[in-house]
Amino acid sequence: MAQIITINKEDEFFPEAFKAIGEDCPERIYAMGNLDLLKREHMVAIIGSRKATRTGNSKAYDLGISYAKKGYVVVSGLALGCDASAHRGCMAADGGTIAIVATGLNLVHPRENIPLQEEILRKGGLILSEQPLGVKANPTRLVSRNRLQAALSEEVIVAECPKHSGTMHTVRFAQKYGKKVKAARLPYDKEENSGNKYIIDTGIGEGI
Repeated sequence: MAQIITINKEDEFFPEAFKAIGEDCPERIYAMGNLDLLKREHMVAIIGSRKATRTGNSKAYDLGISYAKKGYVVVSGLALGCDASAHRGCMAADGGTIAIVATGLNLVHPRENIPLQEEILRKGGLILSEQPLGVKANPTRLVSRNRLQAALSEEVIVAECPKHSGTMHTVRFAQKYGKKVKAARLPYDKEENSGNKYIIDTGIGEGI
């Protein structure tokens, strides 16, 4: 296992973007991997449903590639579906990716993504969490994780999600923190991408 580093608020690598969210700022974070990514200027969160369609996964992967080629660090959550696809797309373009997770860093959630986490670390990426060692993911911690994705990124992009989904928590945090929101325009209109349609139709974010 890679070395796990504790980063307190006063430390050099503690993100200013976290300090900027005021009372929502974690007291400390835990990191494993390439800390230099935290100093990069441009970051984008590419997120979406765990139960994504083939189209949604493909969109997340393509967005990961596109933003990595523009020099962005791609932030996501190591979940199944769109998150995993975004991480993989970014790495396919030799970009840097950060996974913000809801467990202690001696655990991996979901376990199916242990190989993905290992690949992220091997290719110069970073795993971040606010949870101490041994803490397991639960719905509350997953929502808390989502606020950190929104906080760290200058844009939040939804690849595919239903209107009622965990992804929309991240969108609401992005609105709270004044971040730009975008959603993929997908070539079909189903429940699986009703969140995309809602974001675009209500003006919460722009379609891309």
